[in-house]
Amino acid sequence: MFTVVIDESGDPGVVGVQADPSFGPSQYFTMCATLFREDNRTLIEEAYSNLPWNSSKRKHAKHLGHFDKVHACKIISELPVAMVGVVSNKLTLGNYLAAAKQTPTHFYNKVTHYLLERVGALLGAYSIPKESVRIVFEAREQQYSSLLFYIERIQDTPLNPNARLLRNIDRFSITTIKKSDEPCMWVSDIGAHAIFCLLRRDAKMHCVTEGRYLRELSPRFFAKRNGLIADAGLKLIQSLDDVTSDQETKSLIALLRNPHKEYCKL
Repeated sequence: MFTVVIDESGDPGVVGVQADPSFGPSQYFTMCATLFREDNRTLIEEAYSNLPWNSSKRKHAKHLGHFDKVHACKIISELPVAMVGVVSNKLTLGNYLAAAKQTPTHFYNKVTHYLLERVGALLGAYSIPKESVRIVFEAREQQYSSLLFYIERIQDTPLNPNARLLRNIDRFSITTIKKSDEPCMWVSDIGAHAIFCLLRRDAKMHCVTEGRYLRELSPRFFAKRNGLIADAGLKLIQSLDDVTSDQETKSLIALLRNPHKEYCKL
C-alpha cells in the first residue's frame, strides 16, 4: 500500500492580490505531494523525530530557521519518497483570475487539479494501481465535495493528455486530516515551503528569494528522462515565464535535476 500526503504554502486567496512584498493574499501559492510505501512509514516518522528542533509540538516549515530548513531538506533527500509540486503566480492568471474570484474554492481546486495530474503521472510511471493508494490532504476550513466533483468531471471528460492522468487516481481515496495527526505530513510541508521560498519576496527577508531548499530536495522530485524536474515533478502554471520574470530564478528552475537514473527509489 502507498500513501500520498499533500500540503501547501502561501494562501489560495485571490481577492486583492498584489505583487510581493505586500500584505493580504500571497502572490504565490504552492503545493507539494509526497508518495511513499506504508512499509517505510516508520522510517519517515523516525527521521522527523530525530531532527534537533523536534518537540511534542510540531513546527511548520515557515517557523524554522534557515539552517534548520536546509538540514531537513538534506534528510528528506535520503528518504524513500517521491515528490511532485505545483506553483501558481496569481498575478499572471489574466482573465482566469476574475473567474476564480467567483467562488472561494475555484482557484484552490484548479491548482489541486494540476498537482493531482503530477501525482497521476508519478503513479503511472511506477505502475502503481490506484486501488493501492491513499491520498491525504491537510484539512482546511472548506468543503472538499466541490473538489471531488471537479476531479470527477475532468476524469469523465479530460480535455488534454495531462488531464487524462487524473484517471490514475481514485478520487474516493482522497481524505483530509489535521497536519498534527499525520506524522509524515512534515515532508510535504517542507516541500511546499521550499517551492514557495524559491519565488516569494518577503520584506522581512529583504526581498531575497531562496533556492537552496528546493535544490537539496531535487533528488526526491519526479523528473523527465533527462533528469530535469520542471514540468514533470514541478508544474509551472502556465509556464516558466508566467511563474517569474527573474532570470536567476528561471535558470535555477530550468536546471533543477534529479540525478537518479530511475528518478528515485521507493
